[in-house]
Amino acid sequence: MTVSLKQSRILIVDDFQSMRTMLREIVKSMGVVTADTASNGKEALSRLRANKYDIVICDYNLGAGQNGQQILEESKLCNYIGVSTIWVMVTAEKTVDMVMGAAEVKPDDYLLKPINQALLESRLEKQILRKKSLGGIEAAISARDYLAAIAECDVQLRGQALNPQEILRIKSDLLLSIGNYDAAKILFISVLANRAVAWAKTGLGKIHFYAKEYELAKEVFQDVLKENRMYMEASDWLVKALEALGDSHQAQQVLLEAVKLSPNSPTRQKILGDTAFKNGAMAIAQAAFEKNIKISEFSPHKNPSVYTGLAKVFSAQDEPDEALKILTQSKRDFKDNPEAALQTAATESVIYKKMGQLDNAEAAMAEAEQLMQALDGKVSHEAGLEMARSLFALGKKDKALGLLRDVVKNNHENAEILHQVESVFESEKSTEEGQSLIKESQLEVININNQAVMLAKKGEFLEGAQLLRAAVLNLPNSEVMIMNLSGLLIGLMSKEGKNQRMALEVSELLDRVRELNPANKKHPLYVMALARMMSAG
Repeated sequence: MTVSLKQSRILIVDDFQSMRTMLREIVKSMGVVTADTASNGKEALSRLRANKYDIVICDYNLGAGQNGQQILEESKLCNYIGVSTIWVMVTAEKTVDMVMGAAEVKPDDYLLKPINQALLESRLEKQILRKKSLGGIEAAISARDYLAAIAECDVQLRGQALNPQEILRIKSDLLLSIGNYDAAKILFISVLANRAVAWAKTGLGKIHFYAKEYELAKEVFQDVLKENRMYMEASDWLVKALEALGDSHQAQQVLLEAVKLSPNSPTRQKILGDTAFKNGAMAIAQAAFEKNIKISEFSPHKNPSVYTGLAKVFSAQDEPDEALKILTQSKRDFKDNPEAALQTAATESVIYKKMGQLDNAEAAMAEAEQLMQALDGKVSHEAGLEMARSLFALGKKDKALGLLRDVVKNNHENAEILHQVESVFESEKSTEEGQSLIKESQLEVININNQAVMLAKKGEFLEGAQLLRAAVLNLPNSEVMIMNLSGLLIGLMSKEGKNQRMALEVSELLDRVRELNPANKKHPLYVMALARMMSAG
């Protein structure tokens, strides 16, 4: 941020008109010219989507609808705010659940009611001073020029910035996002050489995890939690490491401890529900799924697979009526979401089958298959796995195997998803068949990629592109295929010159990858390469 307090554009979010008016008058008396207001989450997000605000002063409790934590979370997910935006959370509450939940989405400051001008002005001036160096970094991030953002971090650090730890952390996130693990590791070690910092040590654990050194990663995350058991990020990564090591029971225990400390994370409650269900701990799974549904009503993390998960818990506990009731709720809550309808119908078919209502089971499966056909293969791996389980339950093994092949081909390098595919086969007592299917499906994708690479090396870019276009058409969820096609087309333009039609194709492909996986490591590099090529004279 480079603007002063008087130049700042401010958004005030509070459900009480009197509070909005009072805060607006306070900031106006500080000399602020632009101060907009919003009375609820929907209105706040609409303003944030349309305008660039320097400061957001947001109440935590906003009555019906989203709370301040959920607005901040969605604003970050949708990139409505950047690293230089100041977000001040205002609350009259001091409960541990609220504080921990809000802290996880990292507002810049908290203010307890009542608020006076001297306190607010002092806090805002302090935050402006702290954020002053981040404007250039944010501009580069907004332009998706992550290498420029990293370079700007270095400029600020050389200039003796007032907030070096914040800039170092931003730089480390950028390095991890583009997959430069060697540079990230050097940064983490240099930070830890001066003092023990939880985020840097957790970063080292992530490096081990990405290198598939899961035992080392586990030990690092455990060390972080020994020093600071409230550091939830380390807890979440410890769960990932334990799952990668096949220790789902210990992962469940870590999750239970985490949700006791911070129960208002929908994502963590879902993972606990899934893990407990896999472990046969139905009471824990039920509690986690029910908590998730309660706290995610207005959250951007609201997920239909939580409803189907809870329905399966009820079915496993011989409560089919409760299972069908929660699926009815899912239809209501996700009425305009065809993938949610697909998951719901697939789960319904299994429950009806277990109830002995075979006609209803077949009808539900027919609905699910019709929805899947309409989606033209563009379904999440979660929906694909749910559908495969249901097809197995109805004795439609060939269709289930075909679906699982597609899941593997679309995610042939994703160890976590491949492990979930293995779990489906294990539940069907077909472990060896599953391993064989996974290997064959992976090899098929690898061979296509290798052929395309060979064609590109021989200078036959168009032939390689056609091969990958056909593959992407058949595997619309394959990040690897889409990224390889994007890279090949960028290479072709580098050789033969800019091509607007081809650039648009690459841009659409990269948008698809971002939709599939915002954390894809190659995505930012390809976005930068395309932007620089198209802007070059």
